[in-house]
Amino acid sequence: MKQLQESSDKIKVRDLQIVTREAMSRMKEGEEEKTKSYTALVWTQKPIQREDISFIDDIKDLTLDQKTPLRVLHRRALAVRQRAIHSMSTRFLDSHHFYLRLKTQAGTYIKEFVHGDFGRTNPNLCQLLKTDTDILELDVEVGESHICKTNNKKKANLLNII
Repeated sequence: MKQLQESSDKIKVRDLQIVTREAMSRMKEGEEEKTKSYTALVWTQKPIQREDISFIDDIKDLTLDQKTPLRVLHRRALAVRQRAIHSMSTRFLDSHHFYLRLKTQAGTYIKEFVHGDFGRTNPNLCQLLKTDTDILELDVEVGESHICKTNNKKKANLLNII
């Protein structure tokens, strides 16, 4: 893990654990019924005000059609998958940045929801806000799990994209 940490200042790894195949199988069980929570730092091309993003807080159970993202197309089959965003909330930062918290169906491609993946994810945040958007940071919230050794809720900063 230390070697991975030192290989780049753009990636941070914390609480990395070796798990058995049995543990991996348990994690994969019921994958589509699982939910995951994320916090994303979002950039907008056009200037925004707090009022411009407040409607997002009211969106519940948004169904997405997601084509296999371009970034994973070389290792995943081309398909259109329906995924759900159960809830979202926003925290305004400045005229081009805000935090977006999402609770989603496992398997939802968050980065593609934010930037649209050239129209491969519909609806997407660009369409909702009527401006180009991009993701600068993505944090995955990790809760209690029979795989993890801890019982308290913790935040795993899996991607810290600069």
